[in-house]
This record gives sequence, structure tokens and C-alpha cells, in this order.
Amino acid sequence: MAVDSKLQQLFRDPIERIAYLDPGYSGHASDVWLVKTAREERIVRTSRLAEAPAREFWWGCCDLFGIDPRFMRHFEANAAMLGAIPGIPAPRVYARTVIESKEYLVVEKMNGQALRSFIGQSDALLHQLGAWLARVHEHRYDYFGNPATGPIERKASFHARMSQTMRLLVERDYKHDSKIRLVAEAMVSRLVDLPVPDHFCPVLIDLGPSQFLIQDGRLSAVVDVEAYAIAPREFDFVGLEYVLDEKSAVPFLNGYSTILPPPDLSNYRKVYRYFYRLLGVQGSVDLDPWLAQRALF
Repeated sequence: MAVDSKLQQLFRDPIERIAYLDPGYSGHASDVWLVKTAREERIVRTSRLAEAPAREFWWGCCDLFGIDPRFMRHFEANAAMLGAIPGIPAPRVYARTVIESKEYLVVEKMNGQALRSFIGQSDALLHQLGAWLARVHEHRYDYFGNPATGPIERKASFHARMSQTMRLLVERDYKHDSKIRLVAEAMVSRLVDLPVPDHFCPVLIDLGPSQFLIQDGRLSAVVDVEAYAIAPREFDFVGLEYVLDEKSAVPFLNGYSTILPPPDLSNYRKVYRYFYRLLGVQGSVDLDPWLAQRALF
């Protein structure tokens, strides 16, 4: 069945226009369209995956946190969670429908343009980001998992489960990367003696500017939210060190600190960075510069 015919099943009125929204990078998990009828404009989302996740990012998120991007319940639960948090709106979900064994979501069209970078933005925008993230982190849990399906295990076992996922990722995806393989067991050994952080909360594993829209100099929406996990808040800060610089980190931290004191990354930075590199959060970056990235927090 053609895409137009499938999408028409989601709307009562005839569709006047369909525009495919390309995020501008490869490996994204969702197909997204802007659909216009005579009465409304809506966003339609569906997974691009026909089978269980195989690429390192989604495979790792599924193995450790139970996040399977084939199922729209993850976006739906995450958007509902974020929609109750002030500061940056998340889209409302209007419908979830199955067409030919594939789930489709109809969601609110948010105002704004895609954000390309946090660097070079105003202090006000970065303060807004920090305060909003702290509000998200105020939602604390005693387990790890994801907002849609709940606990995987209690947080005390997080590092043990994380080490299993790390070993499997190395064997699956990095057989020919000598640098990653050489330090794998040392990184796993670090987790054995590393205390599990106390503060588990919703974290966006691929947190970056592409998840947000900007309008009139402020963040107007957070729109790509499939990859929310319940995990240590240190994950968000580790990820942000790759998308902020020293100048932008200052107003971000000022905003965050109005609500929560930031975490101390010193004990966690290296091994959590290694895990994020296994996930390919910023692509296939050489391990040496990845681990040597300047510390901001």
C-alpha cells in the first residue's frame, strides 16, 4: 500500500499535502511526515525498523533499558511524561493506530525550527535548557528501565547489567576496532568497583540539539524523544560534554543549579563515555579523541 493511502487512514478529512521530514542524519529510527488536511496539520510517526534493533545504538538501548523503537509506546509514554514538565513543551499524542502490522502515531505539530547546535546560542536559551533538564531529573526512580514498560532491575544491579551489555556490544560491533577491544576489560573492571549513582531519573541517551525546536530565541519544543531511559543522570551530563563548549556550559549549569545541584562526573566520566562510544551516540568517532574530550562538568 502506498504511503499516501496508509496515512489517509489516520485522518477523517482528505489529505491535502504530505511532506517527509528528514532529520538530516543517517541511522534514525523513525519515518516522520507533516500531514495537512483542510482542518488541521499533524505529525505522523512510525518506526523504520521491520525487525528487532540491530545497529549498535538501538541494540544497546534495547538490551540494557528495554527500549525497542519499533513500538510507538516509547514515544507516547515519553511525550506524556515530558508534557507534564514545565519549561519546554512536548507534543501531544492524538492517536496510535496499527496499519499492516505497523504502528503509527498522530501527534501535535509543534512550532519552531530544528535546532542545529547549542553552541553559539543565547545565555537565556541555555539557561532554559538547564532548568528544564533539572525538572526532568527531579523525577527519581529506584530502578533502571524505560518510562513505557517500567523496571528492568533495581538500580543496585545497574553496573553489572551495563557491563554485560558493553561486552556484547564489543563482540557484536567492534571485532575489528583494536582500540575499543584493547580497553574493554579494563572498562568493565572499572564498573565492578564503581559505586552505582544514587540519582536515577529519565535521561535522553542521545541528548543533543536535534531533539529540539527553536523559535524567537527560545527552545519551543522537544520532539524526538524515543530514546528516554531510566538511568543515572550522569548519562545526560556525559552526553552534553560532546554538544556544549566551555562558554555554553556556564549558562546551562546556572539554569540547572537553580533547581538541582549538578552531579560530580569525575568517577564516572571515562567508563560512561566508553559506553556512549559503544552506542555510537555521536557516530564512529576514534576512541582516543572521544575519551580525551574536554571535561565541562
